Amino acid sequence: MLRILLFLTLISASGLTQSDAGFYAENKAVKYLEKTLKVKDIELGERIDFTDQLAEGRRVVAYSFHYAEGAEKYFAVFTESKGRYDMFDYLVITDEAGEIQKVKVLKYRSEHGGEIASKKWLSQFEHYAGGDLYYEEEISAISGATISAMSITRDIPKVVRIVQDYSKE
Repeated sequence: MLRILLFLTLISASGLTQSDAGFYAENKAVKYLEKTLKVKDIELGERIDFTDQLAEGRRVVAYSFHYAEGAEKYFAVFTESKGRYDMFDYLVITDEAGEIQKVKVLKYRSEHGGEIASKKWLSQFEHYAGGDLYYEEEISAISGATISAMSITRDIPKVVRIVQDYSKE
């Protein structure tokens, strides 16, 4: 019994659980949104855990939000992807229809490939609203960050689809 409790404690502490309420909790989400959008008074709506919808088992948490009175509804999707060796966290901001407004890499943990955090490179995803998206075709290649860049390019359509499916409900 003690071994089972120890095992469950280790899994929980290592962040390997499927659902993680601490993954971009409300206060952290607001901080990143205000910084990314350069606005104050973000009003978060509901928190939606989409982790089960991404087959790879990576964490995906979204918040609906407004940042101006009477403004349209947006979604902030906090998720993670795999670089060559380490996971990295990123944020996708979409409108209610799922069109990307902004993408930002929040935490890049590896020594190599950090070039994907470049605002200019990430701006290629803005206004994407679904359909095919291919690395080295629609999205420019980055020397030294191939795996991370391919990973985020593969993930973006899945994130957009999740938001669009949710918005239809």
